Amino acid sequence: RSGFHRSYIQREEELSTLRGKINVQESINRLSSQRKMLVCDYDEYSTDDIFNQILNYTIAALLRNPNVDISIKKDLKRQKMFFAGIDEIAPTKTNRKKLTYNRNNITYKLLICIAVMLYDNTTINEEDGKETFKDFFREEQMQKVYEMFLLNFYAMHLDRSKYRVYAPKFTWLKSSEQDLWGDVEEADALMPELRTDIVIENKEKGIQLIIDAKYYQSALVKSHHSDAKKFRRDHISQVFTYMVNSPFEGTKRGALLYPTVVDILDGKQNILSGWVFFKSINLDRDWQDISNELLVFAEKAN
Repeated sequence: RSGFHRSYIQREEELSTLRGKINVQESINRLSSQRKMLVCDYDEYSTDDIFNQILNYTIAALLRNPNVDISIKKDLKRQKMFFAGIDEIAPTKTNRKKLTYNRNNITYKLLICIAVMLYDNTTINEEDGKETFKDFFREEQMQKVYEMFLLNFYAMHLDRSKYRVYAPKFTWLKSSEQDLWGDVEEADALMPELRTDIVIENKEKGIQLIIDAKYYQSALVKSHHSDAKKFRRDHISQVFTYMVNSPFEGTKRGALLYPTVVDILDGKQNILSGWVFFKSINLDRDWQDISNELLVFAEKAN
């Protein structure tokens, strides 16, 4: 609707009339004068630039992919008609370095990011040679998307004068008895990173909420000793470790935030270091409903 981005594309072409600059050496090499032609270098203001070429490539790749729904392919075919005369270029790492954004093409940034994500997560099926999508769960791509979505959502929508939203990395707190064990620097280097997903600090109340985003098909698992479903032990341990090692001097709280797939969760449990909230968010509905529930949860837990 806003129209294609255009930019100046450098062309080299053998022409019968002068355009731009004459490429003398190339004209001699091609013996153009014998055909009463000249090789010219010129700039053309065109839609056939790298931004549109990447989008055109992505549409074509989706049309070839057997995993894409037929209804989506119909929409893509209609869109591809607008890309007539535009080449196809894959968003390889080399081509991505050529992209420069400004106020005239900033609307392309989200589209290019989607194109890159699709490109990086497409593979060739060895059985039939067709393109197919990688397993997003196995590759842990959706886990990262989910984490970044929640972090950026809260950073954008919570009142900055009241809340601080960030994702810090904590250090392991040292025991007062560490001298008994001698130098612990070597052991510190072997310890896993305490890198949080989302931390929301309420400046007025002095409360720190440490959210661990978990993108799982099922939040609960069956116990070894019975059919009763319980939280995964490592999930509880992880958020508890964050709370224990956080240097925050106020009230510390934890939260496990899942997408709603099978289990519907909305509760809390008091453990040694404070309250831990358990919440699942239904992402399969209108955006306004998702937004409202996420904000209500943050305010309730904080």
